[in-house]
Amino acid sequence: MKGDQQTAVTRFALSQRIEHILLIVSFSMLCLTGLPQKFAYTGWGRGLLLFFGGIDTARVIHHVFAAMFLFEGVYHAAVIAFELAFARRKSLSMVPGLKDVKDGLASVAYLAGMRPDAPRYDRFDFKQKIEYWAMIWGTFTMGITGTILLFPEVTTRVLPGILVPVSKVVHGYEAILAFLAIITWHFYNAHLAAGVFPFDSSIFTGKISLERMKEEHPLEYERLVREGKIAPTGAAKHM
Repeated sequence: MKGDQQTAVTRFALSQRIEHILLIVSFSMLCLTGLPQKFAYTGWGRGLLLFFGGIDTARVIHHVFAAMFLFEGVYHAAVIAFELAFARRKSLSMVPGLKDVKDGLASVAYLAGMRPDAPRYDRFDFKQKIEYWAMIWGTFTMGITGTILLFPEVTTRVLPGILVPVSKVVHGYEAILAFLAIITWHFYNAHLAAGVFPFDSSIFTGKISLERMKEEHPLEYERLVREGKIAPTGAAKHM
């Protein structure tokens, strides 16, 4: 069709949106069944454990959703490996670089009123990269420590026994850290920040408006215009 006005562009593929849903479900259930075990001495901890049928049942549910969480992580790693082989630039868009450091400093200066303009971002900004790599680190840490706790006898046959109590401590505090990061950092950026309130729908619809892309990811917008993949805002996209 000719003369159609393009107003949005695909930001997240269907597979990425499914990954996000699996991540929401598995992470939420891991928190709901895991944190009460750590805080079983509290009223809310005992209440949640009773809600899930007791600590033994809660542990079974926790292990099921841990498997889902790790499956999603392995799948994500496989997708990244595939894209590195066939679509290098797309996969490297989440890799932090010197520009992200400069953008972070520039953002602080902008918020402090020390510079007139906010930094210009590409496909992902430095805040999104921090959150992404924190999730990767958390998945790696929780996966290893959780596996050790699930199979302590097997672990101590080949590794020092001290790893079991150490893993218990690390697993618990990493869970608290991840929970706090989600309800503060992620919740603000996905629900309360200007331009996304009451929530950022792009991860569910897969679409982002050209106006929003131009404002929040101007370098990506300009690159896509140069490559002819999108029409400039206000111009018709000829197909």
